[in-house]
Amino acid sequence: MVSLWRAMSAESLKLKRTLALGLAFLAPLAIGFLLVVMFAQMGPPGNKQDHWEGLIQNGHVLWSLLMLPLFVTLQMGLLANLEHGNKAWKVLYAQPLPRWSVYAAKQVISLGLIALSMIVLVAVFFVSGKLVQLFSPAFEFWKPFPWQMVARVTAVSFGAAWLIIAFHMWFSIRVPSFVAAMAIGIVGTVAAVLVIQSDKYGPYYPWTLAGTSAMNALNGQPYTTSLVIGLAGGVLLALAGCWEASRREVL
Repeated sequence: MVSLWRAMSAESLKLKRTLALGLAFLAPLAIGFLLVVMFAQMGPPGNKQDHWEGLIQNGHVLWSLLMLPLFVTLQMGLLANLEHGNKAWKVLYAQPLPRWSVYAAKQVISLGLIALSMIVLVAVFFVSGKLVQLFSPAFEFWKPFPWQMVARVTAVSFGAAWLIIAFHMWFSIRVPSFVAAMAIGIVGTVAAVLVIQSDKYGPYYPWTLAGTSAMNALNGQPYTTSLVIGLAGGVLLALAGCWEASRREVL
């Protein structure tokens, strides 16, 4: 554990040289901007739907299905490119640290960045509703914000996203091309827009797990399958990545 802690400390220092930390705030803020524009233009819905519920549901569709997969792709690519760009893998693996700890540190830091972005997202939902209220007083965002419900749904979405986080970290480290890492994430996300409409494949496709889990949690439907696949798959793939990193030859 000491080795892992030292490796994580080094990775944390490296974040200052990338946009990764800033993007953890900018990506949720982009969702907030879209929500404010969307709700301010369309006005309050004519049905009896709770306005907070409508905002959170639209926000999670934009985030979990579209923004999150692309955001994960970019973040993992940036973290891996720290070594690829400087051809520093040989130097890094020559340090008096187990190779697995270097890989595990990147994996833990990546999870931390995504978790941070989702914490920011919850705050963005709240602020977005209050801003919409200023533009359109007919909305009912003066009502209490459902913090507990939003935190639960966001946590479910985060857990289900572990699989794509682990996959993109492995792929970005394994393949030195930043373009290839971005391409596979874009293709996976575009396919997710189609796959999520399928009851047969939607709950099992890695890039739809977060979106499916969030929507089901919001609508009171079962989400256990998608959450378990995301969590268990992410843990297993991360362990496999550590095992491979400890044995792979770096040229």
